[in-house]
Formats: sequence, C-alpha cells, structure tokens
Amino acid sequence: MQSGTQPSVAVRPDPERQDRVQADVADLRPRRRDRVLGGVNIAIGAVLAYLVLFPLGMLVYSSLKDSEFKLPFQVAGFSLSNFTQVFSSERLLEVTLNSVVFVAGTVVLASVISVTLAYLFERTDIPGRRLLAPSTLAPMAVPATVMAVAWVLAANPANGPLAIAIERTLGFTVDIYSLPGMILVAGVFGVPGMYIMLAPTFARLNLEFEEAAATSGAGWWTRTRKVVLPLTLPSITAASMLLVVIALEEFAIPAMLGMPNQIYVFSSYVQAALQPPSGLPDYGQASAYGILLVLLSLVMIAVYRRQTREAHRFRVVSGKGYRAAPVRLGRWRVPVAVLVTLYVCVAIVVPILTLIWTSLTPFLQPISVDNLDGLSFANYGSIFTDPNLTHAVLNTLVISLLTATLTAVFGTWLALASARGGRAGQALFDLSFLVFAIPSVVLGVAVLFLYLFLPIPVYGTVWIIVIALTTRYIPRGSRMIQTSLLQLDPGLEEVGRVSGASNVTVLRRVVLPLIAPAVSRTWLWVFANALGELPIALLLSSSDNRTVVVLLWDMIGESANYPEASALAVLLLALSSVSVWWVNRRGFQQHI
Repeated sequence: MQSGTQPSVAVRPDPERQDRVQADVADLRPRRRDRVLGGVNIAIGAVLAYLVLFPLGMLVYSSLKDSEFKLPFQVAGFSLSNFTQVFSSERLLEVTLNSVVFVAGTVVLASVISVTLAYLFERTDIPGRRLLAPSTLAPMAVPATVMAVAWVLAANPANGPLAIAIERTLGFTVDIYSLPGMILVAGVFGVPGMYIMLAPTFARLNLEFEEAAATSGAGWWTRTRKVVLPLTLPSITAASMLLVVIALEEFAIPAMLGMPNQIYVFSSYVQAALQPPSGLPDYGQASAYGILLVLLSLVMIAVYRRQTREAHRFRVVSGKGYRAAPVRLGRWRVPVAVLVTLYVCVAIVVPILTLIWTSLTPFLQPISVDNLDGLSFANYGSIFTDPNLTHAVLNTLVISLLTATLTAVFGTWLALASARGGRAGQALFDLSFLVFAIPSVVLGVAVLFLYLFLPIPVYGTVWIIVIALTTRYIPRGSRMIQTSLLQLDPGLEEVGRVSGASNVTVLRRVVLPLIAPAVSRTWLWVFANALGELPIALLLSSSDNRTVVVLLWDMIGESANYPEASALAVLLLALSSVSVWWVNRRGFQQHI
C-alpha cells in the first residue's frame, strides 16, 4: 500500500432517500408545468382582453361623449346626450322597425327553407340528392357583397331576368331595392348555415317513433307535427337564434339593396353615420347605435346558449344496429325534386349566371341570344390593367393570409386551454365568446376609435384590418378546433406520458398531429371569409389598405360601373369558391 492512500469504503445507497428525491422531482415537474401553463394563459388572456375588451371600452367611451363631428377623445367630460338624441329621434323607430322586420323575415324564410331541405335530404328518398344537396350549399362560397350584386343584376326592375320573367308570367313588378328584397336575398344567404346545423339532427332521428305513430293510424302531417318537429325543435330554435345574431350584423345585403331608397337597418345606419354622403361623420350617434346593437346581440346570444345547453333533453338514443330507412315520397318524388331544383335555379344559378353575363357585356343589357355578339373579356382586361386593383388584390391576400394564420394559432391555444387547462382555460374560452355579440360593423367602429386614440402606428395599414378580423374570427375558429380536440381520447396522451415523454413532446408528437386537419380547415375557412369581409374593411380602409371588396363597393356606389364591378365580383367569387371547395374537400363541417 502506498503512503497517503486511504482505504476505499463502499457507500451503500439509501433507498428511502432516493425515493424522497424522486418524489420531490416528480412533484416539481407538475408545479413547473402549471406555472408555465399559467403564465401562457395569462399572456393569452391579456391578448384577448386587449382584442375584445379594449375596443368595447372605447365604444362605450365614445358613446358617452357629445362629440358630433369631433373624435371622442377630443371632447372633455361625459354626457348621455347621444342616447337622449337616439331615443328621442323619429329615425330610431323607423330603423328599429326595419331591423325587426328584416331580421324576422330573414330568419323565418331561412328556417322554412332549411328545415324543408334538411328533412328532404336527410329523411326521404328524394331523387338527385347527391347533386341537389351540394347545390343548396353553394351560397357558402359566395361573399355577401357578391351575392347582393348578383341579385341586383338579376332582379332589378329595368333589365333583371328574374324581374322580367315574374312580370311577364305573374303580372306584377319586383323591386329588389326594398325591404322584401333585402329579406329574400338575406334569407337565401342564410340557408346553408342553418342547413348544416339542422341536417345532423334530422339524420339522427330514429324512424321507429314515426313508425309507431303510423301504426296508430297517424298520417304524414300528424307524424311530422307531433313527432318530428318536437324532437328537432331545440335545434331549430338554437339555429334560428344564431341566425338572428347574424342577420342583425349583416351589412352588405341591406346596404346595397336598402340604402339606394334610404331603407336603413341598424348595421347600415351605423356605417352611414360614420361615412355619410355629406362627409361629416357623427361619431357619438354611431357609437350609441353600436351599443344598442351589441345589447340586442347579447340577448340573442344568451338565448342561443340556453337553447344549446338544454338540447340534451331531446336526444334520441338508438342502438348500434339501428339503420335509418328513408321516408318514401311515392308519387311526390318527382314534383318535390322539381321544386327543389327550381329553388336552386332561381335563388342561386340565375343570379350567378347574370353576374357572369354582365361581366362580359360593355353595358347593362338583358340576357338574350341577340346580345351574344357583344360579349367579350374587355372588362377583365380593364381591371387587370388597373394599378388600384393590383394593390387591392395584394392587400386582400396579405390580410387574409395573416388573419387566417393568427386565428389558427390563437384558436388552437384557446381550444387546448379549454379542453386541458381547467377552469382558467375555460374562462379564457368563454371570454372569446363575447365577440359573437359584437356585430362586425360595430367592431370596425370600436377598432377605428381605439387606434385613432392609441399611439400605435397601425391606422391606415393592413395591420388594423388584420387585428379587427382576427378578433372577429377567433371565437368561431377556436370552437372549430375544440370540437376536434374533444373527440380525442385522453388515454393517448397518458400513454405518451407513461412512456417518459414530456408534456411538450406529447403535445407536439400526439395532440397537434391529430388535430392538424381541424386546424388546417379552420385556416382555410377564415381565409375564405376574410376575402369578402366588407364592413370592417370599409370602415378601416384608406388609400393604402383598400381591399378587393372595398374596391367593388366603390365601383357600385360611386361610379355604378356594373360591368367592371361584375368582372371584379366574379374574380372574388372564383377565389372564394376555390377556398370553400377545398375546405369541403377536407371534410369540414361548420360548428358553433
């Protein structure tokens, strides 16, 4: 043994101490994870509060300022004069009555058509279902502005083919620039959304209930009235309440069809107060009307949520062996199919064909064989050589791409927070639902005031429109993704954790790949809708950030150049249709 060396001593490990250390480490990981998740949730909550609460706060602030033609923050003190003027104005009764009739008519028309189509396509043996069902959903691919322009061309009293055909066959004149005209177009436009919500309800109904009623001697009408409609009523009511909110905020259709004859609803009146023909906006009045519109929407949203919470009371349970046999229409098969085909032609095909026809003509002229020689692509050549259009197309693509990407990112996190983040995550998810109650024209007003006040240089750029549109689409985008996330079995995540994978790894390797299709569908849906969003883009537009839909609005309102406007509308329709087609190809179903 060498000098200075110490004898080696075997150190025996303490099993109890190792177990305590491992337990401490195991306890530390969840605490670190909770702190990280909590911090991210706080950050997301702050962003949501900034996007949602700040604009609403600025709208309330503006409504309490007697600003008239001044910006709200240029006026000292607070006042209720705006609300006093609104409630004492004779125009309030007119606008309110128009809004009530417009919303009620739109909901009734869309509900009748949607319920009928859902019943026929999901419950009966109607011939041609594979072609007719997708055709009735075609308005989903048409921006509201394009739909309004198409109906103006198809049903105007001067040379609209529908107006001419009705006058020659039925003997009365159709005026599309009227409240009934607004209801007709908005009702047709609302059918696809209601149909998508109602179709699963009708498809899941067990026919044994009807068979039992038929055995008791009940006829078709009695069975439908006492069995089918009561079971589907909660879904019909919920879809109708949601359509009320959508109709309240609808802007393009009542603006294009109503404003020429000074027929205003709340949404178009708010925009007219901010951008009047005189050029002198009344910011206080617009804010007060915006607050009233938000309150009305909140009431409808509350009714909608109550209906959806109580829908479980009307669920129909069927075994795995259950197969729904279609209701036989018998001798009514062909007449019913003809009626549905007639609806598709009149409501969708003729307006779109008229739009395409007008885009090929040098001036407004009726569809006829004699006018075929004058058709050309000159209008398309004019708009493609217009530098303003090139700039507008670039702005539109940038805005739509950024909006879709930001919405998908925030929506994914909100969906994850709701499904996996406990009460705090659910609270964030519920906060985003508040945006449903803010009509797009009101959101545009609120964002306008906010960024005129804040020292953030986004006003007049594409970023202010991106911020407003992202705020608008986050609630629906997050719910689309949440629907897919709730269908995942949590056991898949547990398997990853048991295998030693961290939460980040489980999220990256398990959860995100499984919900990736839903995220991509959400991205495409937002992109398609952002292309044709008019009220927000119109209120926030300037010479540097004008979009294609704003350019289309200007062509119609300022120069009344319908042939070139139709060509631009056809291009917008084509781009939107491709996006919606790709969404449907990926198996998308709209969820609220």
